Amino acid sequence: MPRDEEPANRVGAPEGSSAVTRVAGRRPGYWDPTDSGRHLISRPIAIDGLRTDRARIELAPRIVQRGGLYHDDSYHAVDVAARQLASLFTLEQLVMATVALRVHMRRGREHLLRKKALQERWTLLAHRLMKLRAEERHVAATEQRIAEERVGLDAAEDSRPGVAELLAMAEAEVAQARDAWQDENRRALEAWSLLEEEEAVLLKGAPQLEQTEDLRQPYILLLVAARRSAPRSVAAAMHTLVDALQRPLSRTDQMLLEIALRRCIRSASAEGERRLERWEAGLLEAAGREFGAEFAWAVPYLGGA
Repeated sequence: MPRDEEPANRVGAPEGSSAVTRVAGRRPGYWDPTDSGRHLISRPIAIDGLRTDRARIELAPRIVQRGGLYHDDSYHAVDVAARQLASLFTLEQLVMATVALRVHMRRGREHLLRKKALQERWTLLAHRLMKLRAEERHVAATEQRIAEERVGLDAAEDSRPGVAELLAMAEAEVAQARDAWQDENRRALEAWSLLEEEEAVLLKGAPQLEQTEDLRQPYILLLVAARRSAPRSVAAAMHTLVDALQRPLSRTDQMLLEIALRRCIRSASAEGERRLERWEAGLLEAAGREFGAEFAWAVPYLGGA
């Protein structure tokens, strides 16, 4: 994505906000507290085709505290988001945002599965190296014992028949064990280097969101209408929006946002539409093709969009 189109542009704090105070554990430059301290607000995100020049969308936490007890308030969180989204975006934008969100969620899920598989391989390799270290200590102890026996045998003026032959056999066996250990240790170190390379590739292509927790307090998404001589496509604009949401929203919060988007889509259906699911599926499929045509990397994640 070009620098001038990044979701978290290097823009100053929104008008009327206090001096920027970094929120512990959050990515610097993205989260700012509002004057009241009751909300966290995003930096301005430029979106093409907004119905207003400036908009604020409040995303409510799904877990709320009432009377000292925590309650799941997902229904209210979805309702709050849906009412605001429906007033700001066109049907085309809502459909494309749903497709973009699904793509990002599937990509994030794939990344987590690949990371889990890589972690399992790291664990197996660590156990393998621990076993090799134990084997090396055993081989070294055997080599030392045989070396001491050889010194004693060479110093003895007379020895029992066959002792030298047995010692020579032991020396050959421990030399073979040492060669086998070195070969196995070399393969293990090569496997270590390979895992490091795979991990570097995985981290380089990692989605922005990975360990984000559920929203703990209301989050305000600050949107501004993009001013460009040549506006971006709907797919590019909604990709920008969804990419920004990868930072503050957990996977659960993103699923609730998808529900809110789909509620907005269905509410925009023609009156008397009897085949609502087929109508919605048709819109999502067409938007998926358009999104995939513009972002080739997204094609593997568009199945069933």
